[in-house]
Amino acid sequence: MCTFITLIAATEELGRINAILATMHKRGQARRAERVETPNLRPLLAPDEREYWLTRAPCDCGTFLGHAHHHPKGPTAAPASDRAARYRRKGWSEARIARALAEQDRAAERPTRCEPNEDAAYWIDLMIALGEGLGLKRLGLMHHFYRKSPGEELDASTRKEGGPIQEAAHPLACMPDGVILDFTLERNNR
Repeated sequence: MCTFITLIAATEELGRINAILATMHKRGQARRAERVETPNLRPLLAPDEREYWLTRAPCDCGTFLGHAHHHPKGPTAAPASDRAARYRRKGWSEARIARALAEQDRAAERPTRCEPNEDAAYWIDLMIALGEGLGLKRLGLMHHFYRKSPGEELDASTRKEGGPIQEAAHPLACMPDGVILDFTLERNNR
């Protein structure tokens, strides 16, 4: 289906969230918040926390969040000797193995077809703006590729510490699907 981004925040002020998001439109990423209740996330939230989708119309496919998992840089496959050994165990001929390895190497050298719709700076700025605008010291963020309608999925999510948002470029790029990363916001330290 599609990827959606979820904000976890200890606030019920949807109007203020959307007002803050409207100020971020200058970067070409018009987003709106929508209050949601996902049954598999509710047990992970504190009593005062709420979840909001931060969506661009119609979804967030192609987001920077978790981009390093989907578009890794550098050697991504096992070494050629390991791949060749695996093919030999399957009974492949040496010629077929050579062709397969050559095709995999050519595919790895091709540029990726899609670049993310935003960058780490966008997400860091957005989280800082939300934290300051809402007076919060912590915000959670999650991206998830829904294969079914949201709320119908049985997958269990987890929650991890993401660190200070000002240093979050790497955690944002490597964010696993379906994991809430909690970021701390330090005031006036941009």
